Amino acid sequence: MPCAACGEDPTATEWKWDPLRWELDPPCTEAEWRYLADTPGAPEVMAAQQCAYMNKLCRGCYNLRLPIMAKVRTRIRAKGGLEELQPSLKMRKEYEAAHQTDLLKNRGAKISGLHSAEHLNGQLCRLVEKDAEKGRWTVEFVDGERKAIKEANLSASEEIDMEWEAARIQYASKNRTAAQTDGKPVARPLGTNTAWPKVKGIHPGAVVRLQNLKTKELNGRKGRCISFDNEAGRWKIDLGDEYKSLKTENLVPAPDEKPPTRQSALQEKNAAAADSERREALNARERHAEDYGWDG
Repeated sequence: MPCAACGEDPTATEWKWDPLRWELDPPCTEAEWRYLADTPGAPEVMAAQQCAYMNKLCRGCYNLRLPIMAKVRTRIRAKGGLEELQPSLKMRKEYEAAHQTDLLKNRGAKISGLHSAEHLNGQLCRLVEKDAEKGRWTVEFVDGERKAIKEANLSASEEIDMEWEAARIQYASKNRTAAQTDGKPVARPLGTNTAWPKVKGIHPGAVVRLQNLKTKELNGRKGRCISFDNEAGRWKIDLGDEYKSLKTENLVPAPDEKPPTRQSALQEKNAAAADSERREALNARERHAEDYGWDG
């Protein structure tokens, strides 16, 4: 009988039950299989076969699935499962819980505890800029007036964010000619209070394109943001076949593209090599014309 995995019918083999189905409890899921198949160094067999079968497998396919079974246990389940590894929901909860009261530029805030200007207590404002030496924030009220307030007299929270937004909209509706154009915080996929740099379209899980790197062959490559290292100031980027540590300015959001895989990484490498070979065949004048759009 043919093997349910590879389709071959070896004459001398020991038939075994699929370990991903019968030795894992619960069995390996399609989602776990896809997650591992997209990681660098995944066995090629994962791109051609499915994760589990009802029938027995030949000994060769059984042996190929044993290391995959081990990876399901160590890389996924030992770390809390796919729900813990997926960046969107988990990171949203963690970072927003840890930073929900942070005072951040463009965020709404509420004033309290002032003695010399008690009439400002309870008022809402927008944080414009912080003077680190003086420990004061320049704040802007809904009417555009600005004042310098000590950090200790300012508070922020999700509730204050909503109060400020409502106050800003209400003022703008009543004073259309004086409505502010820069008073609204920048909307971000994972909220306004995350620890990574506030750049629209760049966050854990985001798909990006690489740019302005000294390693020319990496420019234009597709990657996925994994995590941000605050100490190094760099993103860990998954290119599909390897990881790179890159600065934010070397990344361009690509929200309409799919995350990289080993196959897409290989295709990009082949395309880059072909383009490099083509450019080598050009003379200096032709290369200059191609780069700058004129013959100079």
